[in-house]
Amino acid sequence: MKKLFLIAGLIFFAMTNITAQENVVKINPLAILGGTDLVSYERAFSDKTSGVISAGYGGFKFGSVKYSSVGGGLQYRYYFNEVLSGWYGAARVSYQSGEVESETITIGGTSTDAEKFNFSAFGAGLNIGHQWIWDSGFSLDLNLGASYKSFDYDFDNAAQEASFNFRVSGILPTFGFGLGYAF
Repeated sequence: MKKLFLIAGLIFFAMTNITAQENVVKINPLAILGGTDLVSYERAFSDKTSGVISAGYGGFKFGSVKYSSVGGGLQYRYYFNEVLSGWYGAARVSYQSGEVESETITIGGTSTDAEKFNFSAFGAGLNIGHQWIWDSGFSLDLNLGASYKSFDYDFDNAAQEASFNFRVSGILPTFGFGLGYAF
């Protein structure tokens, strides 16, 4: 799956046929919590379309549960006025894999010691957003939307699977916040 994702990304950017270079590099500080767009690169394809490739690493600890993940995404954007600036609609796909580890979980009064399992997720969705680019080159990108995420969990045994009952697959809200530089 990872190889397919990488090949799709290379084809995505190899198909660009643009004479003037228009690019934006962005950082989304909120993605450290588990997003796939910690760092992203956007390239204009035409006067109204662009593509975005992104990568992310995230993690957090909540109580005795530690979460970490790595992932990436692709996005195709259509700008309603001028490419890289203004309102846009976007279609996106993403892939993420990671690990959940707990020191002690108490469920129904019963405590279970250290558990660890891996997960992977594939997502696809739609976003709407607005990107501002100032004369200095500074950029701000805000967007929101919805994405279908399909999670796959890799448990060691049936008891471990039974003790972890918070599994989510379905339509989830998405939002993005990117600070960057256009060149």
